[in-house]
Amino acid sequence: MKESRYNIWVDDGPRWYVYNGVSGRVVAVPAGRREPIDRYLAGDHDAPADPDLLYALARGQMILPDDLDELDLLRERYAATRRNPHRFHLTVVTSLGCNFGCPYCFEAKHPSLLADDVRQRLLDLVDRRLPGIRELAVLWYGGEPLVGLPALLSLSDELLSRAAGAGVAYRAAIITNGYLLTAPVARRLRDRAVTVAQVGLDGPPEVHDVRRPLAGGRGTFREILANVVAVAGILDVTVRVNLDTGNLASVPRLLRMLADAGLAGRVAVSPGHVLPARVNLLAPSAGYATECLSRPAFAEAEQRFLALAGELGFATPPPPAPTGAPCTAVRDNELVIGSRGEIYKCTETVGDPNEVIGDLRDWPAPGDRLSKWLTYDPFTDPECRACPALPVCMGGCAHHAMNSSLADSRCSTFRFRHRDQVRRLIAARTRR
Repeated sequence: MKESRYNIWVDDGPRWYVYNGVSGRVVAVPAGRREPIDRYLAGDHDAPADPDLLYALARGQMILPDDLDELDLLRERYAATRRNPHRFHLTVVTSLGCNFGCPYCFEAKHPSLLADDVRQRLLDLVDRRLPGIRELAVLWYGGEPLVGLPALLSLSDELLSRAAGAGVAYRAAIITNGYLLTAPVARRLRDRAVTVAQVGLDGPPEVHDVRRPLAGGRGTFREILANVVAVAGILDVTVRVNLDTGNLASVPRLLRMLADAGLAGRVAVSPGHVLPARVNLLAPSAGYATECLSRPAFAEAEQRFLALAGELGFATPPPPAPTGAPCTAVRDNELVIGSRGEIYKCTETVGDPNEVIGDLRDWPAPGDRLSKWLTYDPFTDPECRACPALPVCMGGCAHHAMNSSLADSRCSTFRFRHRDQVRRLIAARTRR
């Protein structure tokens, strides 16, 4: 027997806890019982190791047969989850125009709305896929998707009707800046199976209003906060706070303002990482590098954010769990549809003409640029193969990994703060 390369041990005084990244399980080990286990695994089979504890560790995949290759297990998991013929997921850009002028935005926007002919081609694509799937999932995206609300509502009605007629489950979510997300709009979304919304707030008013103003420069904090308060009982809302050096010091005050507004226990909060994306040189983010945090620095800021948010009573994202192919970009039955009918594989490439992989007019067609995404293989990277975060990130962001200016941010923060994140996981489980 041998110890898993993906074990993470944390000391909690009278006991150790060991977390295994492949299984996602945690086993408690009394302090005096770890040393005999270490000796046993080193070949001393006369060590007084507790057989019940050894069995628990084997069940949790913390100890393994000597001939088991964990990288092979992860490769198989990655391949199996990359190909899911029973689920079709679409990210739909209803408008690449936006009512905001955020200086770190990674999209080069143009004022296009999802046209009727594009909607029909999208429905034709869905019609072709429905007979072979069990679930249709949609993420409404932009630009600002609520700028294109009429198209979003009419297309939702069509998709719901088609899914119901085919006996296919349907679910939907939206990522929005929140300015147009009033309670009446939220109810119209909920009536069309949109149950989850992500909304951005970057700090108290004097901070947020500089970072996320309307396109003409006017502030947006008060309207967004009022909308979040109004819709929190209608949709499952997560407030995303995009972090960099420009707003990091103001985050505690923002979280306390949200708590004072009665949102603790009603919404979740989540930190985001602002990046200097120089891939699309027409996007505002191409010139934003001086404000950005390194990935290790963001990992530290993320831990502080989550700790304070938890103290204030907010739901926060759980620590990373074992995963397979991690995102739309590398899964074969998922597409991002632009407002003009152009097709992408990654939400971070929307609006970049160099990243268009095809068009709804003739999809699929010879020469479509899918291969770079569907052949991306994190297991060829020696740094990934040796990383304790591999089972929970599977190489992280493929788009970042394939672009030199973003490669340092491809990794999950688990790589840099895995023991802190395991402690948070253990604390959550022991509170149950």
